[in-house]
Amino acid sequence: MEPSNYSEADADYQFTDAINRLATHTGEKRTIATIIDMAKAGGYQFPWAVKVTPSPSSSTSFDLNNSRPIYNPSGLPAREFAGPEIEGGARLFPMKAITLLVALGGNGKTTYTIKVASHIAAGKPYHGSNIQQRRVIIFNVEENQDELNRKYGAAVNGWTDAERNAVEDNLRLISCLNMDARLTRFEERQVYGTGLAEKMIDTAQTFGAEVVIIDHLQGFVSGDLNLSDTATALSREANKIVSETKSAVVIAAHIAKHNINAQSVDSGFTTGSLAFENAARQVIGIIPISDDDVEQYGLEHVRQNYMRIGVPKNSYGPAGVGAYLAKVHVPDFHTITVEPFTPRIPVSGAVQTRQDKLKQKLFEHITNSIGVTKNQLDGLAGMDGQFNASRKSIHEAMKELSSDLLVELRNITRKERKKLKLPRQVKQVYGVMK
Repeated sequence: MEPSNYSEADADYQFTDAINRLATHTGEKRTIATIIDMAKAGGYQFPWAVKVTPSPSSSTSFDLNNSRPIYNPSGLPAREFAGPEIEGGARLFPMKAITLLVALGGNGKTTYTIKVASHIAAGKPYHGSNIQQRRVIIFNVEENQDELNRKYGAAVNGWTDAERNAVEDNLRLISCLNMDARLTRFEERQVYGTGLAEKMIDTAQTFGAEVVIIDHLQGFVSGDLNLSDTATALSREANKIVSETKSAVVIAAHIAKHNINAQSVDSGFTTGSLAFENAARQVIGIIPISDDDVEQYGLEHVRQNYMRIGVPKNSYGPAGVGAYLAKVHVPDFHTITVEPFTPRIPVSGAVQTRQDKLKQKLFEHITNSIGVTKNQLDGLAGMDGQFNASRKSIHEAMKELSSDLLVELRNITRKERKKLKLPRQVKQVYGVMK
């Protein structure tokens, strides 16, 4: 029956009539088992009982002639990458391949992908690494459009209008929060695509995207993540996108539970079956900075602001290399973004420079005081002042402390200003980053 022909009144009548006849019927009764037997007698077979005979291939064998290996004496062109180069010489996000980006929940996957995607869309260098401008689409299953825009705003805060305009021309943030965004589905014991990959392909091709980011794996797949069948099916759908769009496909994922407190990024980092990592040509992991790094770089009080990014698998370049990221609070957007960070080993007290000593004094002053303003620091400048330094030296030292994520200028409320007895024009005060 066609849905358009359905009549609720007719259905109610037939149901009521059947109930009434049940008490008076004296003939042979039909059960579901009887109906099944009659259907089988008429030649019906259940779908799972039907043996499918593969249709004969159009050719009787594989093409051996086109499979002959070819040696090119001058070599082959280097693999193209969409992302930046990090320390150790590894470039991120190989074109025409799958990359897995793995991190703890709430530990920077979305923030990092939007940050790097913005650099790619603008063609803006990242930590000294040149990036070719490309169009990028991010499909996100966790955030609504407002939250994606919040993270984007923090990522490009302080950029020029021209750079932001370039990003907005070449980047699309698509929220899949209120839809069934599964790329795979189960039927009996088989795993099939849902057709979502084809929609992603069509969207990417329409936009001309060369980078497709799927954030995150757990929200886009159904089934047991520990089953290789699940991983294989998702990889098949992702490879469709690679094949049809020739893009760099980046899939964000969670860390496996046993790696939550990991001190380094190694193979087997992704939650679920290892088949996920086997299908990827590159695996990238983001973890909190290790205990050894905290001690080496003197970051005990601010360790929560730093992360390590590592590349345990890389089919097209060095593996086992990594770099550092710093969380940066962006007050105007009430969230954080991440920036590349190069830690420095603290200089011992015996050979500390004058600038290092000044930074130490300023950091201790900010730590032990509440509501320190720029004007207050200017008032303490001068060779006879508390810091025995000029205003210019103090300004430079505060810039370095800010870039090291040790102190920040934060907005204060009217109530705080009144409590601290600060002038009405004061909008911000210094504080130690937590």
